[in-house]
Amino acid sequence: MTELMEKSSALHFGDDRELLREVLKPYRDNCKYLRSATMSVVDGVATAYGEFAIPNSCYIDDTGHFNSVEFNICFNQLGYYLTAKCIKERALAEFSSWNMDDYYERQLPDILITALASRFRRAIDSDAFQGETSFGPFTERNVRRPMLLNEMPVRFWDTAGGKATGTVNVVLFSPALSTVSASA
Repeated sequence: MTELMEKSSALHFGDDRELLREVLKPYRDNCKYLRSATMSVVDGVATAYGEFAIPNSCYIDDTGHFNSVEFNICFNQLGYYLTAKCIKERALAEFSSWNMDDYYERQLPDILITALASRFRRAIDSDAFQGETSFGPFTERNVRRPMLLNEMPVRFWDTAGGKATGTVNVVLFSPALSTVSASA
């Protein structure tokens, strides 16, 4: 797509294996838990859906269930995919001036988690589970440098009724937005 999507549109993007491979490049091979991902944009809200598998934890012996460290890693991978897919498809105005080179340059140094809250309602089988996250409304700031803030809901589940939910506050530094003013 060459133009930004209209806020009232409903679009769905299938699994983009090449993009997923690029997004997961910074991760060690034994820590690539996101297996496939799709994205939808409905009424201006971009949501990524992912299929995950953790055959062996990258940091601990097998616990037999999805845990808080893996929650964070899986959110990171799905959140990175959502950001990259939004940029690639020109899906959100907040990323209108970014291109894929900007994303890959900023993926690690300029996208940070500032707070993470998770709740485990029922144990999730880490061998196969799903997850989703969305961008909430963006807030623009320019204290020391331009930034976008976002509170992202996230949830994970499995076919046996396992469930975990949470909220992750994310900051994107140097968003290259013309709308971020020095007085914000």
